[in-house]
Amino acid sequence: MNTEIFAKYMKVYEQAWMPIFGQDDFDTEVLLEGCRLANLQVIEYTLRRSDANTVIPTLRQRFPDAVIVAGSTIDDENVIRQMQRKYPQLMTIAELMPYVDGFVSMLPYSDTTLERYSSTHLCIPTAQTGGEALRQVGKGAAFIKVLGPDFSFSKSLHDPPTFGYCPTYITGGVTRERMHEAFAAGNVLCAAGFDVVLKGEDPGKITAERVAELLRSFVETAKAARAEVNPKLQNMEMMSDEEFLSVLPNYCSAI
Repeated sequence: MNTEIFAKYMKVYEQAWMPIFGQDDFDTEVLLEGCRLANLQVIEYTLRRSDANTVIPTLRQRFPDAVIVAGSTIDDENVIRQMQRKYPQLMTIAELMPYVDGFVSMLPYSDTTLERYSSTHLCIPTAQTGGEALRQVGKGAAFIKVLGPDFSFSKSLHDPPTFGYCPTYITGGVTRERMHEAFAAGNVLCAAGFDVVLKGEDPGKITAERVAELLRSFVETAKAARAEVNPKLQNMEMMSDEEFLSVLPNYCSAI
């Protein structure tokens, strides 16, 4: 077992939900302080946010005990270099590697990328076909990102003939009200951007304390919804590695 990567995997799994820093009208410092006050253990900071290249290198210092994942990554350096002309905050996976514990992408990863990074970092690429999901999990992907708000693809990846092997992480339209439906579709993790978490809040008036309150609500709701669907995953923080593996419903590339 790769104990270092497995510890990160368990921490992500335990939180059940993570916030996504995309591009929005909310102040970065207020959001980060809200995450700190909420004692979040997992944060996804995407390269879509215009300050990503200056903020991501500081996150490990700000959150020394949390798992930090960089989102909206692309595993093609030539594409990144050219697109930096328009989006200067973009960074390659190699550049991100010292600052984060994992990578998320809206695209698939190549076998080369997964073989290079999955032993040290949690790799969470997107799949849009069953074969794409299986290939990436087999090459070391920790989770497979699937796109909401429709849950039909998630359900297909968890049909009985697949034996529930695929650890799916769903984003897009996953409000607190839809979390039970998301987990019932077979997903083991979900996430939302601050446009969902802070819907209806005034960006000019929101406080870190209010952000923390809403973040805690999302995490608590996600954990409760997942436990309703899979009671064996309740109270994960109390489990040993062996106990966790005995109730894990999916394939785990970290062991």
